[in-house]
Amino acid sequence: MTDAALPPHCTLRPATPADAALLARFRVLMFQDMGAPLEDGTEAFWAAHFAEAVAEGRYRAVIAALDGQAVACAGLMVFPTVPTPGDPSGRRAHVQGVYTAPEQRGRGLASAVTRAALRLAQAEGIGSANLNASVMGAGVYERMGFTPAKAPEYRLNLREATL
Repeated sequence: MTDAALPPHCTLRPATPADAALLARFRVLMFQDMGAPLEDGTEAFWAAHFAEAVAEGRYRAVIAALDGQAVACAGLMVFPTVPTPGDPSGRRAHVQGVYTAPEQRGRGLASAVTRAALRLAQAEGIGSANLNASVMGAGVYERMGFTPAKAPEYRLNLREATL
């Protein structure tokens, strides 16, 4: 994987199941940067999830390494959706888990790993992608062409809901 905007000595590579702990660690750090609380045991839980999901191809990720040290990543999941004439694939790419180590921010790494993840979706014929942006990341994604959604998302915890 290559990206013309990468800093010198930086490479992009697809994640493997051996990267599960790294993906989990970066995801924890991402949530901590946003001030989001996490349950005890989350990092280990995510590491186990990523090991299985990457091995099965349900989760794809791109890792940026600087002089061999992982410094950024972006994840990609693909979900079924109702096809449209403009996007008959019946699938939507969802970018998530974009993280860059604080000392490497501002070097274009988040854009590079996100673009590489999106190219994976393009190669599969997927015609649309979405993501949830932090305040810190919104400008990165807007410069890539993402636009804010017209309708807000609502969530419901079904484990606690009385329906």
